[in-house]
Amino acid sequence: MNGAVIYDLAMRLPLAVLMLYNALFVGRDIYVHLFLGRGPAGLTYGTTLAALLATEAYLLLVAALTLVRLRPVRKLSGVVPRVTALAAGLLPASLAWLPKVAPTPGRQIAGTLLLVGGLSLALVSLGWLGKSFSVMPEARRLVTGGPYRLVRHPVYLATAIQGAGLIVLYPSIAAIVLYTVELVLQVIRMGYEERVLRDTFPEYDEYARQTSARLIPRLY
Repeated sequence: MNGAVIYDLAMRLPLAVLMLYNALFVGRDIYVHLFLGRGPAGLTYGTTLAALLATEAYLLLVAALTLVRLRPVRKLSGVVPRVTALAAGLLPASLAWLPKVAPTPGRQIAGTLLLVGGLSLALVSLGWLGKSFSVMPEARRLVTGGPYRLVRHPVYLATAIQGAGLIVLYPSIAAIVLYTVELVLQVIRMGYEERVLRDTFPEYDEYARQTSARLIPRLY
C-alpha cells in the first residue's frame, strides 16, 4: 500500500467514524421520541421528529459518501486552505453546544422548519455530488446538475439555512458571532474550492458563467 493510498484512507476514516458516532446518538433520540414519549408534544412533535430524521439521514449519507468517494484528481496545496475547510466544517456543530433556553412554540416550529429545510437541501445536494463529495479543497469530477444548476455551492447554502434555524431556536450574541464567522469561513472556502476546480476542469469557467450565483440566485 503506497503513501497516497494510506493518506487517502487516513482522511476518510476519521470523518466517517465521527458521522456514524453522531448518528448513534441521533438514533437514540429518535427512539426516545417515537417509543418512550419523552419528546415534545403538540405542535412541535412533528417538526422535531422531522429534524431528527433528516439529521440522521444526513449523518449516514456523509459517512457513506466519505467511504466511497473517488480519489481526488487534484488538491489545493497549502495549510491555510485545509485549516479553513476544517474550521468551516466543524464550526456549525459548535452552535448546538451553546447554552440553551427552551424556545417558545413559535420559535420552536420556525427554527425546526429551517433546520429541516437546510438538511433536506443538503441531502439533495450531496445526492447529486455523490462520489465527488469532499471536505478539503479537492477536485474529483465537476458536478453541474440538480441544485448545482441553480447555485455553485448548494451544500454551503444548506449549512447557512441550518445555522439560521439554530439561531432562531436559541438566539444569543455568541450564536450570532459564531454564525457570522462561519459564513466568512465558507466564503473563503468557496474561493479555494473554485480555484482547484478551475485549475482542473477547463469547462469550469463556462459553468461559472452559466451558474453565476455562488449561494443565492440573483443575489450572490
